[in-house]
Amino acid sequence: MRPALILAATAALALAAPKKGLPARSSPSVYPGSGSERGISVAAEAMDPDQIRGSFSTDLSSYIVVEVAIYPKPGTPVEISGMDFALFIDGRMVRPVEPRSIAGINQRKNSSRRDDIALYPTVGMTTGTWGTGVGVGVGVGPGGRRPRPASTDRDRRTMEQELDEKGLQDGTASGPVAGYLYFPAGSAKKRPGNLEVQYESKDAKIRFKL
Repeated sequence: MRPALILAATAALALAAPKKGLPARSSPSVYPGSGSERGISVAAEAMDPDQIRGSFSTDLSSYIVVEVAIYPKPGTPVEISGMDFALFIDGRMVRPVEPRSIAGINQRKNSSRRDDIALYPTVGMTTGTWGTGVGVGVGVGPGGRRPRPASTDRDRRTMEQELDEKGLQDGTASGPVAGYLYFPAGSAKKRPGNLEVQYESKDAKIRFKL
């Protein structure tokens, strides 16, 4: 194959591949909370429980989901890591939990008993502000004893994929990037009254209220 055709095919594959994370909004001021230092701006918004249930098939009832966005200084790329973020919940600091860990916890929690329904990846794709990704369907599990939802290895992989696709992606960013972070909410049964986001890296330290 000619080099030009190889490049064209590679570019087409790149365009066809689903993008991870979320599109950053037009400016930090569009978010409920934001801050800046040394030319870097960070903004965030916490999702309410109804939004979480409407946006995710994965059970996130034990987590506070925060959409975060980073706006690097023009011409100065920034290294992005979810662990640069912390959430202060009524003064108590917590770090984000990785999608892999959340999926594993959900699987273990739901594998203790059986049911007639199981999650499975659908052929179609779902679409939202974050982009497109694999859908999650509901069906009957195999065998006489049918697995409870979110209890199989396939369910775990599906949950991890959903959370990872919508999550903030680690890496180098030369322009605005956004994504979700998943913070453990603890044992509180109601929404905390005071939330603060902290971003701390070698480039800046920013803290603001949501």
